Amino acid sequence: MSSLISSLTAILPLVIPALVGIVLGIVFHKRSPKAATMVIIACILLLLQSVFTVFTMTVLIDLAGSGSLSWDMYGILVSSVHFVFGVSVTGLLLAAAFVERPAAPVPASTAHAVANTALRPHRGTAMLVMGLLGMLVFAPIGTVAWILAARDLGAMNRGEMDPEGRGQTTAGLVLGIIATVLMVLALIGAGFFLYSLSQMNWSPL
Repeated sequence: MSSLISSLTAILPLVIPALVGIVLGIVFHKRSPKAATMVIIACILLLLQSVFTVFTMTVLIDLAGSGSLSWDMYGILVSSVHFVFGVSVTGLLLAAAFVERPAAPVPASTAHAVANTALRPHRGTAMLVMGLLGMLVFAPIGTVAWILAARDLGAMNRGEMDPEGRGQTTAGLVLGIIATVLMVLALIGAGFFLYSLSQMNWSPL
């Protein structure tokens, strides 16, 4: 009973902001539907992380203490799950901060230069989806989103592409950068792990 109470107390810093975020997301959904949806999803993930925290403190610790689960496996499982939740929530909130922002005004000289030129349609939604896929599914997709979003933003700055998708494109760019950095860190970590395995003395029992 005491462990349950302590675990519930420990998750309050996650639960309270998550509930507030869900309420605000519902309130502002009509004004900014995409950003509000991302905030709601991020807050739901925070609640799921809270549930996992309670599960960890009430079940997994007991399993590790009784020997049913090794402490090494416990550490890998808990850290991996919290890492996935943390990255997902951070990425969604960063994307929500940039999506649906009003387009920056095009300079008069640039506007005059392209007055008789049809603007290319933006690919903001595609960039945002690719950035999210890079964060949550396959990191190299994030690298592609980074490159394409950077090119599209350059085209918008030159007045060659519809600037209405600037917010979504910027969000895709940010998510792509995060996915690429995480991929590089994961590759470095995997390299160190393989190197440490190669240095171990594997002797038969």
